[in-house]
Amino acid sequence: MNKLLAAVMKKRLSLVLSVSLILILAASVFAIEIPKGKTGNDYANEAKSHVRGISAEETKELMDRNDHVVLLDIRSFAEFKEHGWIPGRTVLPHGMVIFKIKKIVPNKDVPIIAYCKKGKRSAMVAYQLQQMGYGNVLYLDGGVLVWKRKGLPITTSGISKIAEESVVPEGEMPTGKQADDFVAEANRLIRGVGSTEAKQMMAAKDCVLLDIRSAQEIKSQGAIDGALVMEHGKVVFNIKKKVHDANSPVLVICKKGGRSALIAQQLQEMGYKDVHHIKGGLLAWKEAGLPVR
Repeated sequence: MNKLLAAVMKKRLSLVLSVSLILILAASVFAIEIPKGKTGNDYANEAKSHVRGISAEETKELMDRNDHVVLLDIRSFAEFKEHGWIPGRTVLPHGMVIFKIKKIVPNKDVPIIAYCKKGKRSAMVAYQLQQMGYGNVLYLDGGVLVWKRKGLPITTSGISKIAEESVVPEGEMPTGKQADDFVAEANRLIRGVGSTEAKQMMAAKDCVLLDIRSAQEIKSQGAIDGALVMEHGKVVFNIKKKVHDANSPVLVICKKGGRSALIAQQLQEMGYKDVHHIKGGLLAWKEAGLPVR
């Protein structure tokens, strides 16, 4: 009888503990507020409503008949290795485009075709270029994946280098928005914090430090321990998979503070409520004598 009573009590205790655990987990889940702003697809679709996509076949034909077409590859170096690239392209990763394009393409009328893996990031970049005053900007519809499926030329040999000098004849410069205009607009909406204040915020265990630099930058410049690394162009598509709570404090960092301001603005538009970027970026952090690895 005593053994039977003990078994019943053990089962009841196990049930109580199970219910308690479920309630605790439910409470933690319900405490999370899902970000309810824009999504990555919203940004891509908005861009596509302003900029025309061009098919792989049309792109190949245009490149064959016009030596001054700029095929702008905005992907990361890791993507080059995975998917290859289209011969004759100009390399300028997503986050660097608005800051370097006028040096690379000093002619507002030259045809520019931006491309990425699937066509979403390139549409967003093409829209930025259009706002900057470039008058003949397109994006490769379906990206390099569609190009490959069509059996068009692809290569994986050679060295990929970020463009640093003009790749077309000079002409009339675009007169739209400047890179500084995009950054200034972001800074009107997002508060930048200094390195010391950022360090204090990071002491809170739920604070997310989002490093949006490329793998090459991190290798050459160093990084801050514990950062969530997510390259600039992929943030709007992937951040909600990693940062689930709209109320999580998020600090964004890049090299100098320009790109991080732009991403912080997008995160706010996506529904994150406590977003800042580190003024002066990693360079300011290092100048303040704070640790990097």
